[in-house]
Amino acid sequence: MKLLLLFFLLEYSDFAPLPAADDNAKCSQNDLYILSKASIIRGNYNDVASQFNGALLSSARTTTFWTQGINNLPLRNLLYYYPPNLLQGHAVAYIGQSIIVEFYQAYKINTVKFWMLDIDDRQTDMKVFVIAADRKTEKVIYDGIVPPNVNVVKFSDQLVSGVKFFNRGGDSKYHKFMSIIKIQALYAF
Repeated sequence: MKLLLLFFLLEYSDFAPLPAADDNAKCSQNDLYILSKASIIRGNYNDVASQFNGALLSSARTTTFWTQGINNLPLRNLLYYYPPNLLQGHAVAYIGQSIIVEFYQAYKINTVKFWMLDIDDRQTDMKVFVIAADRKTEKVIYDGIVPPNVNVVKFSDQLVSGVKFFNRGGDSKYHKFMSIIKIQALYAF
């Protein structure tokens, strides 16, 4: 009986409606939906050039992998362990050749990071391109000489399906190699 009375009072009384669950939120449900879609197209703000995110080294047949017998793919995440007496694994392209990374899908990115071989002070004359979503159009994002360390190239937000590293002039030591240890591509703030 008490329960019936409670339902009757709730139905016919003039209670103020409860506030919506997101009244104090700083953005609407639509804004959250748009942000979630943007996050997906930006690769969830992760490295889209990682082998674990489906990226491939499409130039693998023409690329030389310097230290044989270990994982020396520049898309790997394990970078710091090497068996004793082995040089750190890296990918090498000769003059006129390229190292090309193709992503699983087109992503909106604005940053490319690459770690050049840094066992000495060699500098490399190279170009870095981003490959558009049509997988044909290339745009230069870096053209010049890179030092032997981690290099970061920032550019305007673009929908990209891959990255290409072209060895234009070789390194300053042997005048023919372009040696890359690690490649990353991501959307950074």
